[in-house]
Amino acid sequence: MLFLAMRQLASKKKQTILILLGISFGTMLFITISGIQLGLREFIIKSLLNNTAHILISGREDIIKRDDVNEWFFPNKQVHWLSAPYGKRGESKLENYQGWADRLSHDPEVFDFSPRLNIQVILKKGAIVHNVSLTGTIPRKQLRISEIESDMVEGSFSDLDSGGGKIVIGTGVADELGVRPGQFIDVVTGKKGLRESFKVVGTISLGDDYIDKTIAFAHLTDVQKLNNTPGRISEIAVALIDIDTSEQLAQRWSLFSRDKVQDWKKANPMIMDVIMMQDGVRYFITVAVLVVAAFGIYNVLSILINQKKKEIAILRSIGYGPQKILELIMYQGLFLGISGGIVGIILGLIICRLVESINLSIKIGDGNHLLVSYAPSIYITAFASALFASIIASLLPAMSASKMTPIDIIREE
Repeated sequence: MLFLAMRQLASKKKQTILILLGISFGTMLFITISGIQLGLREFIIKSLLNNTAHILISGREDIIKRDDVNEWFFPNKQVHWLSAPYGKRGESKLENYQGWADRLSHDPEVFDFSPRLNIQVILKKGAIVHNVSLTGTIPRKQLRISEIESDMVEGSFSDLDSGGGKIVIGTGVADELGVRPGQFIDVVTGKKGLRESFKVVGTISLGDDYIDKTIAFAHLTDVQKLNNTPGRISEIAVALIDIDTSEQLAQRWSLFSRDKVQDWKKANPMIMDVIMMQDGVRYFITVAVLVVAAFGIYNVLSILINQKKKEIAILRSIGYGPQKILELIMYQGLFLGISGGIVGIILGLIICRLVESINLSIKIGDGNHLLVSYAPSIYITAFASALFASIIASLLPAMSASKMTPIDIIREE
């Protein structure tokens, strides 16, 4: 039956080639757009995780509200405030860092974690001042949970490991102050105006001009000393063995403490909305590939059956039953779907390579090329879509052809 199926398709070369091209171009379009979208997503997620973590544990911010004060101090009374109390009760900090450290150290799903302390400081170089967010961290642990070393423009992030008044600043900060690695700058905290001299050992760029103008890193003990808060930790960045478990683990850990536990998705809701929109576009393209391929295969097979009724009648009269006729048409549909899917995958791979080689005028990651993903799931989904469409589109014509009898065909003729 396979031989007969190929002979019938070969008898209508133009129709067969057109439907193959339709399936191939639909599959190619899906692969190309999915590759670009997933490549951009991987870049966004990588950038986010370098700045945050798979899970971020931070001190809960206690906000004083008028209703809470009324309930605590004036229950069942009407109170009129000239100026209602509102604001933070104090700086956010982890209440029990050692407890978290013990739990994370023994959790088999945790790859590693890095304690951090974030404070706002003023950097001074002569008469020039600049405000930044200074992050105190343990460099060797930060390097294990992120790829921050790849973002270094000058120097090495591990140079901070020995401490002793060393600092890595964003490239925007360096340009504002006019300093380069090897020079010294003054770091001033608003808290009692404490001032320390730090040596610039490197510059870093995280791919965003605003962030590069407002970020700096130093050793955790140096930042604690500068802030006059020895032992204080404001957050813990956690890297997991499997990033897909971040949401479940964050929900579970939040039950153990009053501290705020957020997975990377919940900490970046706007980015997740963009990713969901991209997924919606990809799913729409998948459906479009299915519909176009299915209609093309259905039309070709329907026309082919009408033109080959005499051959079907002959096959039935010499002993081929309905099941064989069903197989004959299904083979043709499967051939169209499989061939179109394979050609589409090859074309999609070629287009992705070409797109990836285009030089852009903007910097993306480490270069100026579009980032394209070659995840196997893209090609599996594309081929499965073409195959699924071919099966569905072949089924109706095949069932119709299998019900034909020689006498019915003769009467129609």
